[in-house]
Amino acid sequence: MPHPVQFARVFLPRRNVFLYDARMAAAKARNGFPILDGAYPIIGHLPEMYRRFPALCARGLAAHGPLFWIHGGPGAPQLMFADPRAFDILKHPNASTSFYSEGFSALLGNTLFAFDGDEHRRVRAQFAPSFTPAAIRKTDVLQIVTEAVAGGIDRWIDAGEIDPLIGAKEIALEIIFRVVGVPVSDLKSWRRQYSRFLLAGIPSRGKWRGPLYWIAKRARDWLDARLGKMVDDLRASGDASTLVGAMANARDEAGNFLPTLLVVSNLRLLVFAGHETTASAMAWSALHLAASPEFQRRAAEEVRGSGDLIELGTDPQRFTFAEAQFRESLRMYPPVHSVIRRATADLPVDGAGVIPRDTLVNVPFVHLMRDPSRFAEADRYSPDRFTERPRPSTLETAMFGGGPHFCLGYHIAIAEGTLFNLHFAKAMVRRGVRARLSVDGPLPGPVYLPLSHPPRGLAVTFEGGK
Repeated sequence: MPHPVQFARVFLPRRNVFLYDARMAAAKARNGFPILDGAYPIIGHLPEMYRRFPALCARGLAAHGPLFWIHGGPGAPQLMFADPRAFDILKHPNASTSFYSEGFSALLGNTLFAFDGDEHRRVRAQFAPSFTPAAIRKTDVLQIVTEAVAGGIDRWIDAGEIDPLIGAKEIALEIIFRVVGVPVSDLKSWRRQYSRFLLAGIPSRGKWRGPLYWIAKRARDWLDARLGKMVDDLRASGDASTLVGAMANARDEAGNFLPTLLVVSNLRLLVFAGHETTASAMAWSALHLAASPEFQRRAAEEVRGSGDLIELGTDPQRFTFAEAQFRESLRMYPPVHSVIRRATADLPVDGAGVIPRDTLVNVPFVHLMRDPSRFAEADRYSPDRFTERPRPSTLETAMFGGGPHFCLGYHIAIAEGTLFNLHFAKAMVRRGVRARLSVDGPLPGPVYLPLSHPPRGLAVTFEGGK
């Protein structure tokens, strides 16, 4: 990649180059913290973040220590905190997520992401009981996961070749829609509206918003109307036997139903978080399984002769190879590569200074999960580094967030990924096929923006068959 000044000399008028050079020469630090070099005009460090995010973090750490500024695009300076102490920021009461709803109001407004402090604790307390392992086992969630995964993988094998990211997204979206209560016959229309709703992931601010915002808003209104009807029906029937039923029938401290819009907004958040993130990790698990005959042998041994895969995958006394695969995929390729918090007050950092109020602090999971002092051969995919289930809120589960915003869907995601790997292995044994990659050599690295995922063009093919 050329130096930013070389880029500017080719594509910008010369007078702007000198102005840019002068600013870069003068701006060596901001609020006492150094600015990482290599930023392009306007787009900042986005090209490096897109394909080499971990390298950017390592480069900044080596040059400046754990705290340094990057530019994540137009008007988006972020203070990168490339040190395990960053996890303390996630737990700090003066670190806020509410700013997300400012630029992503159509996507995250009125959700747990938009709340902090007492309001967040109050709302979360009403939803949290529905997401415990015991509560999930009482609902139809795991059966839905099993049916969608088994059917999806059979379709993969029938086709003979699959782009695992596309295939995993289809499976994950079917799962989350069915969990929400969408009839199978309506999945096509819901997928179409949901794809339009995802345009809300493009930031928009101020009074004048572009056409993509309004397309996303119309799709959101379509989804909300139908989700609201589901909530009303579940409340009328009193049915709390499903995950969504439990959320719909949750009550506040006074015994009243939560506002319908609040329930609907967080159902939308559940769809978004439960689809985009889990699909990426499932795809990486499939790619690494296809790349390793030894992994395929071990996976086959685990499921050969097994009966109920739900029981196998959720047994609290047994840690499966399938779960270890999924957790290692999350470690190496955390779908949410980093999270940002805004300091609502000055935040002292032991031995590193004070983060000023209103600073956006970036906690880069994608870097911290490859810390060589914590993970031997950190850049190697090795499921065997996980020998037991890590406890939530430890480093090994950091990609689900930390502190008060730890992901409510953690247990569902782990069960879904584990069952995906178990059914993948079971289907290959039953169908007498083996998987292989469509490309030779090592797997290419991820694309990191907007969420981490495998690059396009990778495929898993199936050979043999009965």
